[in-house]
Amino acid sequence: MVTAGDAAVALKDTKGAQALLAFLASPDAARIWAAEGGFLSPNKSLDPAAYPNDVQREIAKALIGAGDDFRFDMSDQMPQSFGGTPGKGEWKALQDFLKNPKDVAGTQARLEADAAKAYKG
Repeated sequence: MVTAGDAAVALKDTKGAQALLAFLASPDAARIWAAEGGFLSPNKSLDPAAYPNDVQREIAKALIGAGDDFRFDMSDQMPQSFGGTPGKGEWKALQDFLKNPKDVAGTQARLEADAAKAYKG
């Protein structure tokens, strides 16, 4: 399955789909995305010079250096409207919880409600 924002596209097991996935995993594809900024690749064959600035190059080196010890946070696996938009969804609910950690049940209910909305859309 390939995702684009909140949309997911199921690929059939064809030669074309296999070629697309092979390309997406290649240093060539990573170089294109890295040059745009806001993207990090775990591809060890990607030249760090592909990143547009020193900050991203250093973060990319740290990602590669972490090896199997690197983990994405929860928002990387969720629809953007729930997990990837500052001030909304998961972000807002957890920020509010940190301000008032006594409302565990309310935070749980809000997270569930926000997630249900995000996954319907």
